[in-house]
Amino acid sequence: MKKAKESIWTRPMRTYFDDAEDLADAPSGGRTKQWLAGVVLAAVPIIYGSICIQRGHTTLFGRGGSSDLSGDAGFWLATAYIAAGAFLHFHYFWSLSERLWPFSQFAKVLSVLVFLPSFLYALYRTFF
Repeated sequence: MKKAKESIWTRPMRTYFDDAEDLADAPSGGRTKQWLAGVVLAAVPIIYGSICIQRGHTTLFGRGGSSDLSGDAGFWLATAYIAAGAFLHFHYFWSLSERLWPFSQFAKVLSVLVFLPSFLYALYRTFF
């Protein structure tokens, strides 16, 4: 008997933890994915965060709406956006490069170490 093809309806359910665990490993793909995800996609939050730092206010995007932040909260949220873009770059560009792969794990950890306190401090400054 032939095994049925796996589809969106028959594959096992994934959680956010499964997706986060996948970010720790190197992605699969070739040069196209490396350049599109590692440069083009990663450039979006990096450029946005840089523009927000220059303008002095940042938008916190959410499901229920968005809010504009300025001052310390805006600066640190923009820094978190830049760190998120750096993580995407290290994950998709460096991890798919044979020459840069040995440094990609350290760079991803470093970007997370910048992202977490920046994002949490921005939230703290916003709500407290």
